[in-house]
Amino acid sequence: MDCFVIRGFGEKKDSGGELIDFDMVDRELIKPAMEKCGLVGGTTAIVQGSGPIHQDMFQLILRAAVVICDITVHNPNVFYELGVRHALRKKYTVLIKGTPSNDRAPFDIAGLRYMEYSWADPGKDVEKLIDVINAAQALDRETDSPIFLMMPKLQQADSRSIGAVPPSFTQEVQLARSRKDKGWLRLLAEDVRGEIFEREGLRLVGREQWALKDFKVAARTWKEVLAGDKGDVEANHALANVYERLYKIHGDPADLERSNLAIQNLLAGQNLLSAQHAEALALRGRNLKTLWRLDFANLDTQEERRERAIDTRARDAYDAYREAYRVDLNHFFPGLAALQMGHILKSLSMSTRFKNLFAGIERRASRYLEDLEDNLAALTHIVKAATERGCAMLLGDDLIWARIAAADLLFLDRLDDAPGADYSVVVDAYRDAVPKGTFFWDAARGQLELFEQLGIGVPAAQAVFRAFDEPITVAVESRGTPTKKIERHLVIFSGHNVDRTGATLYTPRFPASEQGRARALIEAALKQLNDEADDCSVLVSAAPGADILALEACQSLGIKTWLCLPMSRDIVASEVFKDYDIDWRNRFFALADAQPLGRTFVLSDDAGLPQWLFKHSMTPWSRGNRWMLHQAQAWGANKVTLLALWDHNKGDMSPNGTAEMLRLAENAGGVYVRVIDSRSLTAN
Repeated sequence: MDCFVIRGFGEKKDSGGELIDFDMVDRELIKPAMEKCGLVGGTTAIVQGSGPIHQDMFQLILRAAVVICDITVHNPNVFYELGVRHALRKKYTVLIKGTPSNDRAPFDIAGLRYMEYSWADPGKDVEKLIDVINAAQALDRETDSPIFLMMPKLQQADSRSIGAVPPSFTQEVQLARSRKDKGWLRLLAEDVRGEIFEREGLRLVGREQWALKDFKVAARTWKEVLAGDKGDVEANHALANVYERLYKIHGDPADLERSNLAIQNLLAGQNLLSAQHAEALALRGRNLKTLWRLDFANLDTQEERRERAIDTRARDAYDAYREAYRVDLNHFFPGLAALQMGHILKSLSMSTRFKNLFAGIERRASRYLEDLEDNLAALTHIVKAATERGCAMLLGDDLIWARIAAADLLFLDRLDDAPGADYSVVVDAYRDAVPKGTFFWDAARGQLELFEQLGIGVPAAQAVFRAFDEPITVAVESRGTPTKKIERHLVIFSGHNVDRTGATLYTPRFPASEQGRARALIEAALKQLNDEADDCSVLVSAAPGADILALEACQSLGIKTWLCLPMSRDIVASEVFKDYDIDWRNRFFALADAQPLGRTFVLSDDAGLPQWLFKHSMTPWSRGNRWMLHQAQAWGANKVTLLALWDHNKGDMSPNGTAEMLRLAENAGGVYVRVIDSRSLTAN
């Protein structure tokens, strides 16, 4: 979570002449407390400039999730910046005041809470500040700003209005999505931390992580977005969806509860647009539907599923969707969902058990069905009108959803068709509306699967599945014990470069004359790892030395390799191989050319780091190492191993080398490490 500190700089005197060292206070009190609270940020050199506050300063004050402000002395700049914060953001502004001080808090903020600390020994109050910061977030008061206290209807500024995302960052996000590279998106979420556009950058990444079904990591990304503003509508909406999906996959009740809490946060928000309010209520209905559906999804027969589906949660979900649609009749999704659940209830009513939903009272069940028939007729007309309006006026993803809704309505119209009917109009509607292989198709397919499982409209559903090359009997996500999987083992390879010809400035580590022995060691280790798994793949870069030898060994052993280059092939060849024997360059080209189509990943087409990262001290190779590790973690393998040819020199602090890759793997968790001792290559 990002934090900004408003304070004086250097030594300042209070009105009694006491000299207070605010840099020491920052060093011994504020920074340690921030670190313990997981806050990132602080002051910048911009603050120290003379003249008016820069635009960047206003952006930092507005963007920060938490502001810590030191009001020990009467510093005009400090109080001006505090006033800006109080006018822009409702809460999470923590005031601290050194004691003793001859400067009293000004009248305008005299009634506000502040934490006292000893400016002579600020380090002793670190735990106290930690408690205050945590309490400010945990209590989550409506506001700690005197401005918003006096004017409760005033709307705080939207932090999304500042910190515009650089085009170069947006382009990276788009490229990562186009290549379906979950690891790249994870890298971007890591690299954007601390940037002035952090929250908006994370927002872009979170959307694409959802699209690529990287749900666990998407939840983490959206939680970081939400940390900056707990009322963020999109973040709460995203978390409601992500946690519901995680519940469907893993069956952890805590995930569904997290989804429900996100929905509660949405509904508790002030001044929601009608469409947002309707969407939040629809999500509540969706969660009820998920609980209901998973209760029968894994039963073997249609009869068993239909009997188990007769449950009050089906009726509750239908009612929740109808309530959501009443809030905004133009928001067709909850209306369509209500129609779908209504048709399911109508079909289930053919069972003698249906009356049990009404305490076994036949008259109440009959009255409910009469009302249901009337409501379905009315809903059909209204939802069709809203969907037609959406197809005519919406753009982008919203237009796709509208067209899918139109196809769903055609499907509902054909539920009672006789066997052998022509369903081509339904099939064509889905084919024209749904981009195949996308989340849109997953959503449309999921609803059709539900009808098929319950024996409703089966011929029409199966006709659509055939058109999309789906199995007629579609498997559902299971919460039970999974069947035994083929073990997929992913190996990340890292190793030292070969010693450069004629270099005398460092101790020999990998003499070129020993590449035969190094190749034998690498090949033996790779063969053992390959023999231990049914399916083994290797992620490897292409630096001259161990990387090239690993690629050649995999080629010899028939192990699949994925070549990961931080820059394009030609740039790597010119930048990396220029100081080495020409043979290494030629071997690199040969191996790169031999890679099957789609098995070479390139992080950047240009030399150096992306433009948006120009302030950072990382290198393309250090970033490439982190990218490879994120790729491995997102791969979906049963086991991930880092295989490293390493000299055991823990003092090697190069950000590009094998020692750093080992440190990254150790910190990542879940990555096995196997080391090939390269010291034997220089032993006498």
